[in-house]
Amino acid sequence: MSGSTEDDSRENSQGDWQSRCLDGERTQDVFVAAAPSSRHDDDRRQFESMATRALEGLGAHGLSPSNIVCGWIHLARTPAWDWRQVLAGIFGATEPLPITALLQPPALPLRYCTMQLHAIRSARQSGVWHGNVAEPAAATVLRDGARHLRLMVITPRPGLAQGASLADLAYDMLAQAGHALQARGVSFTDVVRTWIYVQDIERNYGSLNQARNRYYGEQKLVRLPASTCVEGTLAGAAVPVAMDLYAIATSDDVRVQAVPPGAMGEASGYGSAFARGSLITEPGRRTLYVSGTASIDAQGRVVAAGDIEGQLARMFANVRELMDGAGLEFRHTLTATAYLKQASYRQAYARAAAAAGLSADLPASVVVADICRPDWLCEVELCAAQAIPAG
Repeated sequence: MSGSTEDDSRENSQGDWQSRCLDGERTQDVFVAAAPSSRHDDDRRQFESMATRALEGLGAHGLSPSNIVCGWIHLARTPAWDWRQVLAGIFGATEPLPITALLQPPALPLRYCTMQLHAIRSARQSGVWHGNVAEPAAATVLRDGARHLRLMVITPRPGLAQGASLADLAYDMLAQAGHALQARGVSFTDVVRTWIYVQDIERNYGSLNQARNRYYGEQKLVRLPASTCVEGTLAGAAVPVAMDLYAIATSDDVRVQAVPPGAMGEASGYGSAFARGSLITEPGRRTLYVSGTASIDAQGRVVAAGDIEGQLARMFANVRELMDGAGLEFRHTLTATAYLKQASYRQAYARAAAAAGLSADLPASVVVADICRPDWLCEVELCAAQAIPAG
């Protein structure tokens, strides 16, 4: 492990898992990415190896699965076994964990799965409450008078899929998210970040936007949440659209704001209701959630169509502007996910990420997934944070 840096972010890399840690006065945020120790085992053995590595990564920071606030598993194909049961057995979990498993194949050849986890420890016991209902899986953290809530695996109501349009299903999913928030004492105006997964996104993104614009309009949202919307299917669940979200019931000491869009312009300008990023400022830290960002200009046009190198360069330039607007740099990045249209773009992405300033051992996943427009070849999202002086 390296020593503490000036922003109190620490890193660890142990072969098949990597981590970043942000230390605060009362809490510690740990981000872990894990992969199987071998790419030659069968699917289940790779999954078990990955889960074991993730457990080691948590343990290196004195944490356990009870500290997990959210997580994602990326799978190359639907498992023939119950991934939740296998994971619960390895993690020793007796309650639903806030983890989403998606069919988004890892870009590395022969790799069946990867995992990303965000865990928190605070002075208040474990600091994380996972609730007592299975759907949607939830995690709550209290910090500096604010309540941080993650809701994972939100779907339309069962039974609606047959005969319903994608727009109707997406609207129902958003409504279910709203009901789940209200049941926990918050509302959609408190949402900081969403992740939306759509089957056949190139055909269905317009319908998703139609539903989202309608629902957000009804909720009278002034500050739009950051968001990623990509191709993805829940493992073992036959639904064409699903989502995860992060909301904060703020306090006087905690505030959330949308970051300036930079050269990209606002996504709402071309009909997509999301902010380019959300900045959370709280005592002792500021945290930036960068939305899924691609190679786009201020008019919403694709830049460098058909050119992966050009798109990667513009994509990272766009992200850099967002980070500059929040007073952060790539060295403050805690975790990232890259979505590539083809696995063959993996090495080009690695070169571009290194040139941008992302560490090679950053906790990250690089997966294969279509993006919302056919001409886009890549997209990246990330979370960055910096400790700041109290007061």
